[in-house]
Amino acid sequence: MQKILIIDDEKEMLDLLSGFLSQRGYAVATASDGEEGLKKFDTEKPDLVICDIKMPRKDGFQFLKEVRVSRKWVPIIIVSALAEPASVLKGYDFQADFYLSKPLDLNETLKSVQIMLSLAPLRRENC
Repeated sequence: MQKILIIDDEKEMLDLLSGFLSQRGYAVATASDGEEGLKKFDTEKPDLVICDIKMPRKDGFQFLKEVRVSRKWVPIIIVSALAEPASVLKGYDFQADFYLSKPLDLNETLKSVQIMLSLAPLRRENC
């Protein structure tokens, strides 16, 4: 079973995404900020991360910067209300793999998850 780590400071978003993805057969772990997300990233060893940008303690950009040092192959999808081009480009500069704007379309989110997870084995081989 593939494991997804969802990091978001909005409890409603964590509940929505974790319930939606769990019902589709994924194992889901959650964290409420980037600092907790880094700890769970190390302990849970997710196959994919879904991460918000604006969070307390460590934001999504800080999370990306730290994660990309050790496990470059893990796909990371940013979900954020910050949809202006500068934020999207900054996410890609920090090596996010995909950027989705809130409010989320759950079908689009699921398709993004499926695509990123299907590419993960190829990325793991090449990193």
